[in-house]
This record gives sequence, structure tokens and C-alpha cells, in this order.
Amino acid sequence: MEESVKNRKWNVDQYLERIHMERPTVLDREYLDQLMIHHLMYVPFENMDLYFGLADISQDLDELFDKIVLRRRGGYCFELNKTFQALLKDLGFDTYPCFCRMQRGRNDMPGPIRHRGNIIRLNGDTYFCDVGYGNAMSRGALKLVPQIRQTRGSDIYWFEKYADCWYSIYRQQQDLIYEDGTVVKGETSCEMRVCTAPMEEVDFEPLNDITNGPDSVFRSRVMVGRLTENGALAINGDLIFSRTEGNRKTHRKLKDEAELHQVLRDEFGIVL
Repeated sequence: MEESVKNRKWNVDQYLERIHMERPTVLDREYLDQLMIHHLMYVPFENMDLYFGLADISQDLDELFDKIVLRRRGGYCFELNKTFQALLKDLGFDTYPCFCRMQRGRNDMPGPIRHRGNIIRLNGDTYFCDVGYGNAMSRGALKLVPQIRQTRGSDIYWFEKYADCWYSIYRQQQDLIYEDGTVVKGETSCEMRVCTAPMEEVDFEPLNDITNGPDSVFRSRVMVGRLTENGALAINGDLIFSRTEGNRKTHRKLKDEAELHQVLRDEFGIVL
């Protein structure tokens, strides 16, 4: 691919080792799903650089490879979906980046374009893949066909045509069962809107600059998440959440910053 060949550190096999995957024998939907699931399991969504003021977020592929693969960190959408798309291209997938609007909690009002996703064209079909949205995104690629319900993990997703090249992604969650037996009814909501028009890398640079800014939500609180074999694990602020098989959810408060660093190391593999 055009961008990766000039990068000194970029190495597909090291990237695949990072996410516990091997090179494909055939490029198909099953391999794409496994690639995405493994990425969501082994490369966490995280904002530690911005929250602790360690560094601004680069869009240089060499620097992202160093952070995510060699230093075994995570990142947010402009990091994770950029490197994932580079991996897909080098493996032979037909893919390009796309604009997304975050819609959760906004009802029908359009959210600003503040997110990056990936479109993949495979065997005559089109798929949406997102490894940079935390725990809310699907376990596997979503086939971009309106109105078709697609079960991924414990949730159901589907697309609805919004306008021109824009599609809304809806998510129907199962009921959550907390440790005290409390049942929280699962919600149905529009998670985001996806534009299927191909974008260039330069289109995401100003969006990443905004996300790096002093008023960024990523500087305000800790946000970390990854999938597990049968659920998900996340930190939001000073609370750690765990969701396991059967959609059972537990949460507790972290005692202090020392425990935060211990959990980051032990549960997410993040060493700052």
C-alpha cells in the first residue's frame, strides 16, 4: 500500500502477532470477522496519552505502529481504524476509510463528523468495520445492507438509509443483569451514521487535531475498553465495568491512581 511501504517500522507479521492472528489462506468474511474480533480483544480502546498529557496523537503510520504494535498500547478511532485499514490493505482487502457521525443520545439530530471507520468491499458485498469505537461496536464486520438484522455477540445491529451516501447504524442491546439481580432493560438506539463515500487520509488530519485539543472529552476522564472471550471490560472515569456471558454486568470504583495503573497493566496490557 502507498503509505505503509515508506514506513521503516511497518511489519504485517508483527501486527498479526500482536492480535494473535495468522496470514489468511483466503480473503473471506470469516477471516475478516476474526481479524476484527481479535483486534477488539487484544488492542484496547484507550485515551491515556491525552488524559495524562503524555503526548498528542500522531497520524504518522510509523509512529502509530510503534505505539500500538511495538509498545503494545491502544488508542482511539483515528489511530486504531487507521492502522487496521493499513493492515487490511496489505493483506489484500479492498478497503477505504470513511467519515462517521456519533449519534448515541442525540435522537435524530446529526452529530458532528468526529469518527473514522472502514469500508471493505469483498466478494461483491460491502462491509463496515470499526475497531476504534470501544465496546459498543459489533463483534465482526457488518454487511452494509439496509434493514437486515445482524446478530453480533449479544446485540443486534442493522442499517437504515439516512441521506444520499449516509447510513444509520442501529443497535438493539439485550437486558443487562447486575450482580445484585437488578435488570436494566436493553435499549435500541442509533449508534452512528456512516458515509460510504471514499475519503483520503488528509481528510482526517483536522478531525484528529480537534480531538487532540484542550477541550477534548478524551482529556477529561479515563476511557479504556476491550472485548473479552465472552463479554467486555471497560474503565470509564473511576469505575471499572465487566460484562460476561448472559449479559451479566458488574462494576466497582477504583481506589486510586495506583490501582488504575495496576488494572491497566493486568487487564489491558497498558504500561505507561
